[in-house]
Amino acid sequence: MKTFSWVQPNFQQGPKEFNAHYLPYSAGILWAYLQQFDFIKSNFKLGDFIWKRDAIEVSLKKISNSDIVGFSTYVWNKSYNYTLAKRLKEINPNCLILFGGPEPAIADPKFFDKFPFIDICVKQEGEITLKKVLENLLDKESLSKVKGLIINDNGDTIDTGPPERIQNLDEVPSPYLIGLFDDLINQYPNVEWNATLETDRGCPYQCTFCDWGSLTYNKVKKFNLERVFDEIEWMGQNKCGYVSITNANFGIFPERDNLIADKLIEVQEKYGYPKAISVAWAKNQKQEVVDIVKKFITSPGFNTGLTVSVQSMDVDVLENIKRKNLEINKINEIFDICDKSNIPVYTELILGLPGETINTWKENFWRLFELGNHTGISIYQAQLLENAEMNLVQKKLFKIKSQVVYDYMSGSYNEDELKEGISVITETKDLPFDKMLESHIFTWFINTFHINGISTYISRLLNKRYNISYSEFYERLFDYLQKDDWFKFEMYEVNKHYENWMTTGSINHPPIHGVEIHGWNVMHRTLINIHVERKYDYIFKLLNDFLINHLNLDKLFVDQLMQFQDSYLIRQDHIQEYPKILNFNYDFLGYLQDDTELEIFTQYKFDFNEDKDMDIVRFCENLYFKRKRNFGKAWVSKV
Repeated sequence: MKTFSWVQPNFQQGPKEFNAHYLPYSAGILWAYLQQFDFIKSNFKLGDFIWKRDAIEVSLKKISNSDIVGFSTYVWNKSYNYTLAKRLKEINPNCLILFGGPEPAIADPKFFDKFPFIDICVKQEGEITLKKVLENLLDKESLSKVKGLIINDNGDTIDTGPPERIQNLDEVPSPYLIGLFDDLINQYPNVEWNATLETDRGCPYQCTFCDWGSLTYNKVKKFNLERVFDEIEWMGQNKCGYVSITNANFGIFPERDNLIADKLIEVQEKYGYPKAISVAWAKNQKQEVVDIVKKFITSPGFNTGLTVSVQSMDVDVLENIKRKNLEINKINEIFDICDKSNIPVYTELILGLPGETINTWKENFWRLFELGNHTGISIYQAQLLENAEMNLVQKKLFKIKSQVVYDYMSGSYNEDELKEGISVITETKDLPFDKMLESHIFTWFINTFHINGISTYISRLLNKRYNISYSEFYERLFDYLQKDDWFKFEMYEVNKHYENWMTTGSINHPPIHGVEIHGWNVMHRTLINIHVERKYDYIFKLLNDFLINHLNLDKLFVDQLMQFQDSYLIRQDHIQEYPKILNFNYDFLGYLQDDTELEIFTQYKFDFNEDKDMDIVRFCENLYFKRKRNFGKAWVSKV
């Protein structure tokens, strides 16, 4: 029998003390599918799974005698996989090396010139294609008739065309339920495993920056609901701490996805696992999607908010990337429901998309604030993914320049020789390098003050009561703060590190009190410094002086508003004091949310619904890792 091993390593996930790693689901589901067929069961046996980034020689030893090795490859393991595969071919030239996943550049005619040690690359969805490869393994001429491959023919490329896609997902067994990972879990009892939950497959969108649609663009297909329930039960029983729901649009099937949410909550209540989940919500949200989010929010085990992925608010940019957002009134309705229900709402913007300018970038924030999203706007740098249309077609059209950066994935910065990089856009014809850098500074400023809770309610109340626009407020505040030496130093440091990032590929930022700072969390550095240095009073005094001396506002109103805003920002050294009840002469939330009279005596409860024993390092790490849960800001409610 031939030995078939699998390589799907990933970085350790989350805070280090969790020792959390993903189970190799992509490799597992392919092997589970293959095990249905007698010919394959009679001629091929499972070797090893390489699921974490051990030293190359350590992993090589485990798979060196394999007859076939499949490499599941994406941005977080491409350097590792290519290096391991090259070494494997050197010591075992007869080993058949198969690559698949979103990363291999299947449209590149020189692919095998760059990677001569790869024998076959499987395009897009792999189950049917891989089965036919094994059935035709001994005959290269027969292999050329298998759809969905590029084949290395002594350096020349044989492209066999598009793959055959599975029409019925019931044909694919679950790697969890057939016990494929049981030995792995038993062998490593100290690992907290992360699991992948695939309840459906496919994405109906074709965003040019994404390679998801290019892989699965078609009608969305569903796995059997009972199978999904059994997988969730398995994850709870096996103490999977984190579950990543891989649906491109969770909530697109409201009745079905409500049942899946119910099952996740039921299993969490029964076993205490999973502790957390990640969800890519349906792009066009309706009330039904918000109802699912409410279930997670009200469950004691989950506290995940709603993601409204807009990428940009500019019509021309959206047209360039083949993306259409919700109608403005629908977005406003969703934000309003979430605000009144205390649901964290999380919006994603992408900096550097074709057609975005410095002015449209700023306008994205002002429009989102006006629509009602104030607590969760996450910013990602546009990336050039190998098989995405933006990389293959739009790069020349929009004069896109990029830099490979090596610290944009959590964990990637710990490697030396095998650093994993992502090509991020640093310049376009509409956003040259200096304007890109200016956009980063603006984003850091808005993220620090508005999104992270230092001035959120101040700007909202002034906008509604005095008709001071968000752009006017923050532009004047930015000018005022630049007279302060502490703020100027912070801005200088942020500018320096972003410039490093876009020119050398690394932020090169020293840790702050043990908290590592890299490309993915550098915009939080100032807030981290505020917590570490206990600069709360200093920051709020700056804000108070700005309101009194530069906006000429009533002192009593300002005093109460500042107290409300100060209580909203969680002070790490005061977390033991929560919950706390405070009295105000103003009904701030009622005025903002329900248009009630402002000047009404109101009691508010401010609470911190997290571990109140966490130290400063864990607290500051969670400003990033739990940002979707509105971490670092109090949950405010009327008494």
